Amino acid sequence: MNDRLLTTLATAMAQLITAIDMTSDEEVDPDLATTWFEDLADTLGRLPPADRLHLAGLFKTAAEQATRPDVRASMRELPENFGLEDQDES
Repeated sequence: MNDRLLTTLATAMAQLITAIDMTSDEEVDPDLATTWFEDLADTLGRLPPADRLHLAGLFKTAAEQATRPDVRASMRELPENFGLEDQDES
């Protein structure tokens, strides 16, 4: 996979996760969003540690490109929230 495609996919994923996270409870059922995020964390947790760190870096880059401060702050939390910087093997 080329770098541009990977960066674009990671940015799109970060934007989607952040949009869901910032949506009100009336618009998206919090239990449903939690299930989505848990499933995603499980899937991402299966990546090798080096790939998780790479994705964490791509999420951080996407955050720095966000123009809204609240979106930028939320996106900066993605690596930690999804355990991407955890060096332990799953």
